[in-house]
Amino acid sequence: MTSNIHQLDDRATIEAQARQWLIRLDRDQPPSEQEQAELRQWAATSPAHQAELKRISAFWNEANSLTELWTPAYESASIWVLTTRAISSQLRQLIQPLRQWHSSAPAASYSAMAASAIVAIALALSLSLVPPSPSASNGLYVSAIGELQQISLADGSLVQLNTDSQIQVDFGHNQRKIRLLRGEAHFDVSHNPDWPFEVYADQGMVKAVGTAFAVRLNPDSIKVVVNEGRVDLASVIAPAPARALAIDPASEPTQPAPQRHSTQKIASLNLGQSAEFSRSTVPQRTAASSTSQQLKTLNRLAHPELERQLAWRTGYLVFEGDSLSSVVAEINRYTTMHIEIADPALADIRVGGRFKVGELDAIFDVLATSFGIQASYHSNHKIHLTAQKSPKI
Repeated sequence: MTSNIHQLDDRATIEAQARQWLIRLDRDQPPSEQEQAELRQWAATSPAHQAELKRISAFWNEANSLTELWTPAYESASIWVLTTRAISSQLRQLIQPLRQWHSSAPAASYSAMAASAIVAIALALSLSLVPPSPSASNGLYVSAIGELQQISLADGSLVQLNTDSQIQVDFGHNQRKIRLLRGEAHFDVSHNPDWPFEVYADQGMVKAVGTAFAVRLNPDSIKVVVNEGRVDLASVIAPAPARALAIDPASEPTQPAPQRHSTQKIASLNLGQSAEFSRSTVPQRTAASSTSQQLKTLNRLAHPELERQLAWRTGYLVFEGDSLSSVVAEINRYTTMHIEIADPALADIRVGGRFKVGELDAIFDVLATSFGIQASYHSNHKIHLTAQKSPKI
């Protein structure tokens, strides 16, 4: 006599079996027809197995829970996190029909769709969920004149390069170092107190844990603007010159030990603060007395001013009562043209407005209609600004 009694697995066993299926399908080759048939059979075993499929959909919606199956080499790898979010979105689209059909569809159809969802996610995992090494994003990054570029680093941090800028990324297992070689960059730092994030700009250094800030290399200074969290500013101290050593003619010459650069803290900045400090090197023997002279300005910015100074991140230049000379200097950073103020009397005119990066003609139209300033093209790369001449009567 055939028994119609089925041995039901407990919940822990069903969960373990579901995970085993994911691990089993986590490979480069697609599942065979036999494997698909076995998975369908497993899913059709009981309503508890089908419920586990729905639970897995919620499970995958939480990226942090992925550590139950895979332990990344480090936390918050950008590619790993972004891929997880994409897979979660795909899974929701696959699971939704299952929820709608659950009450009316035959068990076999429901199980087949559930199995297809699991197979699709497992295949995506096999191709994508391999976190990169800490050094995966190391290297040189450059933006062209007029270009804004966004970079995802291996730790999950984001960098925005402003026009004509350059950074060198050097990540290791116990350090996150970036050198700003030219221009300006904004850093949105992934939080990790055990993995310091340091940005070096000439002889200055900005240190953060989990925060957001911009660093700009000016001709004589380094400017830092903080729009989230807190950072420490420091100057890089050159080692003091090695003293001459007395040499005993009877002994071997002694070489002085190599001396490393160190840093001297200048200040700390919080949300809404900006500072400029000198680019020059501070000799070690005078570091304590020179630190205060290194800091040129320290300001607290109201929210509108903070947004104005970081408007370049959205592709705009915003001026509010700036002198024409400073406006022209800023616009020149974003174009291969060279704009000159031909009439010195115009240099101190105060200019305000919001301009799209790269739209020179729109900027010149505003200068003409609002300030009576005329732009004249003298060559392919030079533009002169002069006062508009009054028409003769």
